[in-house]
Amino acid sequence: MSSNDDGNGRKDEGVEAMELSREFRERFVRNLQGRDYILYGGVLQLARERGLRRISTSIVQLPSKENSMYAVVEAEIETSDGVFRELGDASPESVARSIQPHLLRMAATRAKARAMRDAVGIDMVALEELGDAQPAEDYYDGELAEGRAEDFMIRFGKYSGRSLGEILVADRGYVEWLSKNARDEAVRDAAKLLTEPGPEHAATVSPAE
Repeated sequence: MSSNDDGNGRKDEGVEAMELSREFRERFVRNLQGRDYILYGGVLQLARERGLRRISTSIVQLPSKENSMYAVVEAEIETSDGVFRELGDASPESVARSIQPHLLRMAATRAKARAMRDAVGIDMVALEELGDAQPAEDYYDGELAEGRAEDFMIRFGKYSGRSLGEILVADRGYVEWLSKNARDEAVRDAAKLLTEPGPEHAATVSPAE
């Protein structure tokens, strides 16, 4: 579902599609299997450039045993172009294992990403809308939430498909290397939270990916 109006019940005529700069693409666009995906943080930045005024969510359905743990959230985004609404859903079948305890938050992330994509006129799917991604507002709405760093899912290298928390137990040196050398700023920030609580951690050699 997707709808938008100008706050007075009138349908918006649509928003002009955005041209993405090379710098923006390098920071906020990822290519998986030949298809480009935008990060939640990129959609949020574009929405702010569109005069983002408000982001709100409401729970449509709480996950429970009776509905097979199917969560549904509606997001409403207001920009200078109008009001945009979208639904997001999440279930154990549609998310990675490490995200299953956070179904409601993932549904909210997906709803907000879809509504903001409508608001800024971009047809690129947000990476966080995929089933193996984590609720990215944990690290893009300001600072990375410390309690969520271990849930950050890696999608490259020899530990692709595993969370930083799992990798930390198996290979701490790799996480320390990511904290200093990962290309993605969000990956570096998450790895730093897990490996640099104090000055006692030393640098490690570069592992082979």
